[in-house]
Amino acid sequence: MPTAPPRENDAETHQLTSDSSQAHLHTLLSSISSKSLQFQMQKKGVSCQDLMPEALGDFANVPWKSQILIRASLALALQSAGCNWHAETLVLHLYKDLGQADTDALLFTMVEALGSAKPPGKNSSSAAALQFNLDQLAPTQTWHCRGLTQVNGVLLHGQGHSTHRGFLAASVACHHLGDSCAGVSVNGTSSFQVVERNGSYFLPHHGARSWLHQCHRLARVQRSAPEDCASERERQVHAVMEWLPVLSTFYNFGTSIYYATQDCTDLAKDRAVEGAMDLGYDALVAMTGGAGGGIAIGISAAVKPGVKAGMRYLIDYFSQQQEEPYTIPSNHSGISRKGKATVMRHPT
Repeated sequence: MPTAPPRENDAETHQLTSDSSQAHLHTLLSSISSKSLQFQMQKKGVSCQDLMPEALGDFANVPWKSQILIRASLALALQSAGCNWHAETLVLHLYKDLGQADTDALLFTMVEALGSAKPPGKNSSSAAALQFNLDQLAPTQTWHCRGLTQVNGVLLHGQGHSTHRGFLAASVACHHLGDSCAGVSVNGTSSFQVVERNGSYFLPHHGARSWLHQCHRLARVQRSAPEDCASERERQVHAVMEWLPVLSTFYNFGTSIYYATQDCTDLAKDRAVEGAMDLGYDALVAMTGGAGGGIAIGISAAVKPGVKAGMRYLIDYFSQQQEEPYTIPSNHSGISRKGKATVMRHPT
């Protein structure tokens, strides 16, 4: 199979791992490896190197927290295609960033999400939450907003702007906040919190209620045409991937996050929807929420513990620990107008 020779820094990455870690890594990945998929890729002219993040272009400038989920999803895609060496390269990179325990948990979480998901029918709430999470990954955000629309089964998380006893007062406050308002979320059982757009995100939760500020990105600030977003080579690779089970799911999810960070939200949504055929919309909403700014409000790439906490937050969702009220990590809590820290929880 045609593959590029290991680059020097990749070889060094492999040397950083002990024999015990290497054995553990092989055990972790071996269950999803498929030589038959590798053969099908080869027949269509796609190499393992085509599935590496760097093949997407300008990957070094993708926000660090998004790089994590892209690497994780492409590692699983590569492993499912039998590209073991390339998959290990990405996993070892994640070990350096997140640590072995958190990396393993994240990878197992993604594999289990694929194995246990029961794709529901698409509904307006899940579609709106997915689009919102992808939009939040875009580097330029210029909006035209009007009105609030209720979305059910998802909860809006983020930095609280103000808290109100009634929905009408919260709605008025969101209107006055303008494009900086993401929407309104139920806070506890009797109050409504206005949530700022910067760093906000949706996570699915049964019985939750939120109100999304209906906003549209201005056409002049986004690239929509596929030829403006995806290279001809990547489109060729995707055309092959869409026929390969499991591999296509992880590849589509990884590239959906990538294209969202490139201001290509229409293409990002198309890829995410393709992944939803296997993962289900709830899983996609949770994962895109995990990739977004909400998990790392105000966190720079150098402050890795904040991102690690966010990844554990995502893992907890898929570990079915969502019976407990979701709470924003302590270092991401918003500050209300009165200067008090606010923590958003699901309604009980």
